[in-house]
Amino acid sequence: MTATFAVHPRRLQTRLRQSALMALVLAVLTIVMLALPGAAKAHSFHVFALGDGNIIEGYAYFGGGARPQHAKLSVENGAGKMLLQGETNANGEFRFQVDHLDDYVIRANTGDGHAASYLLKSSELSDALPKASSNVAEIVVALNPADRSSDTVASFSTAPDTSASGSGENAASQRISITPEQLSQLVSHAVAKQVNPLREQIVAYEDKVRFSDIVGGLGIIIGIFGVIAWWQARQKISNKPQ
Repeated sequence: MTATFAVHPRRLQTRLRQSALMALVLAVLTIVMLALPGAAKAHSFHVFALGDGNIIEGYAYFGGGARPQHAKLSVENGAGKMLLQGETNANGEFRFQVDHLDDYVIRANTGDGHAASYLLKSSELSDALPKASSNVAEIVVALNPADRSSDTVASFSTAPDTSASGSGENAASQRISITPEQLSQLVSHAVAKQVNPLREQIVAYEDKVRFSDIVGGLGIIIGIFGVIAWWQARQKISNKPQ
């Protein structure tokens, strides 16, 4: 005698509803997970700064690459003392001059909940600057990011070579006199000019890598959910009475 089994219609409908609900939840979860990293990346806020001699310059920016206009800006020394308050320009840029060798913290705030800070180490500034001391007041002067004519640059003097004879020979054999401090400033400026663009590119690349890591992690999670849903559906099919 052969036994036959019949699936109750109501039970079959329940299974179908469960499978449909699982598929719907998976689809919604996928959309949400893909949307959240993009929103977080677009609304993340950062500050980037570079040191060159006695000049510190940089900009504030959002994760998507947009720049804030006239964001509030403040500069603190390594001890946390406020040295300067101002704002960025319309392109989110800032630029200022320091008179001591110290760590500086640049803080930016858009006023709508976006705030970020950047720590610029003293090693990025010129060694010719006097070291910061609690007995001496530090002064930070705001500069126009678009105008570099006000920057302090090393000045050099010429001295005649007394070993040469004749006025014409003296004029032709004049040599440049430069102090070790001025040489250090020149070297620091030349190095910063070559290295700073690379650092800026590295920061931008790191932001992209972080975003890619997030998306990759979400893809793995979504894949696991998909495998679970597939396995459950397969089990239901294999257990279906004939």
